[in-house]
Amino acid sequence: MQKIIIDTDPGQDIDDLLAILFALRRPELDIKAITTVTYPTKQRARLVKRLLRYLDRTDIPVAAGMELPLRPFSAEELKKQHDLSWSMNHYCFAEPEDPHDDPGDDDAVNLIIRTIEQHPGEIVLACIAPLTNIACALRKNPDIAGKIKYIAMMGGEITQDRAENNIAFDYNASEIVLTSGIPIFMGTWDITRQFVLTLSECAGLFGKHPAPVLQALARAIERWHPAQSWKPGPVMYDLFPMVWAFDRSYYTTKPMSIQVETKNAAALGKTIVRGEVPSIEVSTEIRAAELRELYLRTVLP
Repeated sequence: MQKIIIDTDPGQDIDDLLAILFALRRPELDIKAITTVTYPTKQRARLVKRLLRYLDRTDIPVAAGMELPLRPFSAEELKKQHDLSWSMNHYCFAEPEDPHDDPGDDDAVNLIIRTIEQHPGEIVLACIAPLTNIACALRKNPDIAGKIKYIAMMGGEITQDRAENNIAFDYNASEIVLTSGIPIFMGTWDITRQFVLTLSECAGLFGKHPAPVLQALARAIERWHPAQSWKPGPVMYDLFPMVWAFDRSYYTTKPMSIQVETKNAAALGKTIVRGEVPSIEVSTEIRAAELRELYLRTVLP
């Protein structure tokens, strides 16, 4: 079994919970910890803990982490982040609130460091959020870089002229992580977005399924979609790290020299192919139809 830590930011986009559900149901994955990042991290952790309770997996430690990025963060951005109708649009999944979902006082950065130290050379970081927690862990204890097996992350984009959110939201943290020397596998926006669950699929497959967790996710998807109505349904970006950790046949990658733009104001947070020394494995293709079949076969017991 592959030992992993999942670093996530559920609440704004529904694919985090859908990807974590998949990971929890895969016998090949041994989830050692789940950490949350970006304000409000404790409410995000409540979503994770509710999911774990649905699946009777409360043995997995959960910790809330860094609330703000390492980059400059404007008052306007902070105000938007505090608009929970946007940043936590499907918090209904954790309602009514229950004391059992309280993440407690453990800190995500410390949990990441502690778990890596307990399993040196064995942990894969499955990153499906801005990289603030990971960068802070590397800053606090630089020695863990040599003890991480690899990072599999959803983030970045190289074929479209766009700054992908997980990288751009904290481009300073992204630069720290991408230059850390840790082996990195990057599932990019344009590749990972090719697997979509439609709203009708979610209503039919999840909403009518007898499993309470799937019914709860169907309700959360209904609440989520108005906030991101331009999407036809959940776009399964965040599945990449979970699948890559146990089966690399569903995605194709190519080694590239990737840098995060941190100085050019017009391109902040973009991942640029620059330089001659390949440093990161970047996704180039996806077997989307086969991946859909794997996902549904896994999450529909």
